[in-house]
Amino acid sequence: MRALLVLILGAALAAMAGPAAAQSAQTPDFSGSWERYPQPGETVDPRYARIEVPDPPLKQPWLAEWQANQAKLAARIAESQPPGDDYIKCLPDGMPAMMQGMFPMEIFQRPEQINITQEAFNQTRRITMNEPLPRWDEVDPTFYGRSVAHWEDDTLVIETTGIKDYVRFRWAPHSEGMKITERLRLLAPDILQNLIVVEDEYLERPWTYSYTYHRMPGYRLLEYVCEDNRDYVDAEGNVTLRLEGE
Repeated sequence: MRALLVLILGAALAAMAGPAAAQSAQTPDFSGSWERYPQPGETVDPRYARIEVPDPPLKQPWLAEWQANQAKLAARIAESQPPGDDYIKCLPDGMPAMMQGMFPMEIFQRPEQINITQEAFNQTRRITMNEPLPRWDEVDPTFYGRSVAHWEDDTLVIETTGIKDYVRFRWAPHSEGMKITERLRLLAPDILQNLIVVEDEYLERPWTYSYTYHRMPGYRLLEYVCEDNRDYVDAEGNVTLRLEGE
């Protein structure tokens, strides 16, 4: 009788563990270092082409503000002057800009949390799994916001809110209530796609685009510290880039 009970109990435990084990086996592994695909000069596989970032579909008066800043940016570039953005201030990109992958990034994946570290400015965002997304006004605004995620089959769905209103992507203004939804999935074993949808009261409609990343086996992120501010402002308020040797 005891042997029979042991067999029955063992079968029950196996049945209970079976679905969880199968789900774990099916969970994609995003761990490792990644760079944006394609790199400059690299031939693009049309199966993995990304959706280019369109202009933000801003409402007025924020559209006029953005257009004025774009004109200012174009003029500074034409004059070989720094654009006056957060890079010049030694501030990190924050979200969603840090996911554009201008520098390599590394993903640390655990069942309960996923961390994404961007080499630029040593930026790290922490994404907790299977938790409800708080309201934007329930969290202290930060550069990376509060991120929660869950799996939908082979796709990691990440929701983020609570981003400081002066953290900008493509100079686009936004409210502190901005919400970002990302859908990450493997298109191939070493090709990762990130479909990004930005929603905000400043926008006429969701702002949608995507990035694609290529896995970098063996790559280790380098330290990136913004310790030298190379521009200065003279008495007339003109911004000048300080060059080596001057």
